[in-house]
Amino acid sequence: MAPHRVVITGIGVISSYGCGGQAFWNGLRTGKNPLAFDETLNAVIGAIPKEMDPCLNYSPGQLREMSRGSIFAVEAATEALKKAGLHEMGESFHESTSVNIGMGIADLESIADTGEKCKNGNERKISPYFVPRILTNIPASYVSLKFKLRGGNSSTTTACATGASSISEAFQSIRYGNTRRAVAGAVESCLSPIAVEGFKRMRALATSKDNTVSRPFDSKREGFVLSEGAGILVLERLEDALERKCNIYAEILGYGMGNDAHHLTSPREDGYGSILCMKRCIEDSKIEAKQIEYVNAHATSTPVGDKAEAISIAAFKRHTGHCLGAAGAIETIATALSVRDGIIIGTKNLKETDISADIEFVSAKNSPTIEWKSEDRRIALMNSFGFGGAFVSICLAEFRN
Repeated sequence: MAPHRVVITGIGVISSYGCGGQAFWNGLRTGKNPLAFDETLNAVIGAIPKEMDPCLNYSPGQLREMSRGSIFAVEAATEALKKAGLHEMGESFHESTSVNIGMGIADLESIADTGEKCKNGNERKISPYFVPRILTNIPASYVSLKFKLRGGNSSTTTACATGASSISEAFQSIRYGNTRRAVAGAVESCLSPIAVEGFKRMRALATSKDNTVSRPFDSKREGFVLSEGAGILVLERLEDALERKCNIYAEILGYGMGNDAHHLTSPREDGYGSILCMKRCIEDSKIEAKQIEYVNAHATSTPVGDKAEAISIAAFKRHTGHCLGAAGAIETIATALSVRDGIIIGTKNLKETDISADIEFVSAKNSPTIEWKSEDRRIALMNSFGFGGAFVSICLAEFRN
């Protein structure tokens, strides 16, 4: 049986721009800066605006049961399924739709709180929801439960490449006929003192109080900005999408995974891991490298990481901050919107680079966006890399039947 073509028919986003894919895309296109210095955490962060926090819509009982990440997953998946026109479907839909939603880091606040209770002899006050709250597959489970999705339930964790890994595995499952459609992506919510101080000790986090400190590829980059969010996509077979006459954001042509087997937190300086996964992605997509006109780089604004990945041309993390596990999913959505609308988002806060590479950095210095003119189908590559040496690339294209 020939492989199925796979398309994106729904998106759901929660980011430092607010809730919803439209708020996210509008924020990127207008060059808005949602990052701010937080006095409590003593760091610049990308938090969801308080007045738009989806947790405000949940009861105290639900908040005791569900982690913040699980709420993000349910809300973003609800938006994605609504946009795909699939939120109210029959039994056949339930049986043929799988879920793969990952989370990079467990609920650190719950772990710290429970540890304190054990230390002080208050074990009887430990919540019966403690264990489910810290399992990284539970956000996916809540989505399955809400929409009664029985096509398979899994959760991938590859640190900051989690979202891209989840989408890649869902894509593979649909392409080769294991499922007809999937709700895939990732969530992250770890804006806590534990996470901030932990990343600071690694010297991975930006420590300046300036809200423009997230500056990938810039000579003054000093680390990433921690943020929270979710990116959920609906992927399905092209024939099903055409039969339903639904909106198609983009087509996924292929993916590639790699591991540089070098270091727990630092990539090889020659960019071997990223080269490996991009090469595999191009081969899997059955295209030539010259057909790729845009690369959405992983680029988190770290001195070593950005230099190693200097074969890529633009990134989004300076806009929203680094959403860790959710980053790859959110950026897949951004890349899909770019190929659909013919718009490239410039690299914010990039003034002068110290990286010598034969590439074109798309800066937002003069305009937050540039028009993407192409004589043929617009094709882009999205990179997402994680601690432990995880490298993932996804190839997306403008949909043409």
